[in-house]
Amino acid sequence: MLIRSLRAFLALHRYGTLVAAAEAVHLSQAAVSAQMKNIEQELGVELFVRTKRSIRLTPAGHRLVPLALRVVETYEEMRALGDRGAVAGTLSLGVITSALSGVLPGLLRKITLENPRLEVKVVAGNSIGLVQRVESGDLDAAIVTRPPRGFSSVSSLRVRHLYSEPFALIAHRSMGHMDLAGILAAAPFVRFDPSTWAGMQIDGYLAEHGLHVRPGLELNSLDAIAVMVGEGLGVSIVPLIRGSAWHRRPSLYIARLPDFYRPVSLVEPAAHARSPLTDTLIASFEEFDLLRRH
Repeated sequence: MLIRSLRAFLALHRYGTLVAAAEAVHLSQAAVSAQMKNIEQELGVELFVRTKRSIRLTPAGHRLVPLALRVVETYEEMRALGDRGAVAGTLSLGVITSALSGVLPGLLRKITLENPRLEVKVVAGNSIGLVQRVESGDLDAAIVTRPPRGFSSVSSLRVRHLYSEPFALIAHRSMGHMDLAGILAAAPFVRFDPSTWAGMQIDGYLAEHGLHVRPGLELNSLDAIAVMVGEGLGVSIVPLIRGSAWHRRPSLYIARLPDFYRPVSLVEPAAHARSPLTDTLIASFEEFDLLRRH
């Protein structure tokens, strides 16, 4: 049985359609379909229930998934023997959008240079959706912000802290002489999407400190919020993203809010086959962060 056939089988399990699986393993749909039939013939068991509109795993197919993962990962470890400790494999990593313009690009460059046989497939999204995809097995891990009440209710996940980002009040630079309450009362409040965990934290902070705002726009892009505020069209409270450049706009007045941070963490299943890859990601991040600080 060819390793590439097992890769195609796992891709079909993960993505659910021949189209997506074929794209993931860089083969035609016909080639993936033929490989699946070959596996079934070789094992002498039906792995799929096929209809005109869908394809899904049989109970035997579900039992094959962890076995196929083990074989593929063992093969990848064998290929990495000559790489002096480098890891190999594919890691599907969810990432909050803000990190894509912050720390992630430099980290990915470092980790892929040091581990040439490690492929990191990045999926952007918000924290809530990414955590759900990790729980469902659609993603191996995700870089997300912590929910307002922590991850205590998500017992199936392992959470590893990466760093914290401070929240700050941002306003047009002409308002820099005013205090927090005065700034919030003087202009419409550009609200960070309240359906996100960061947005929930901000709303909680306003309520806890008895701060009143004038309703304004509601946006889910930090860059867009910075542009609006820089043009004098409102004020906002946002996280200061590590590595991002938007807060260097000369038109902005920025005041960090004391004792108000959002933790950014890596979440992954408590036990999973990709843990050596996430361990490498964590170690690379710690080294990368240390270099950036010196």
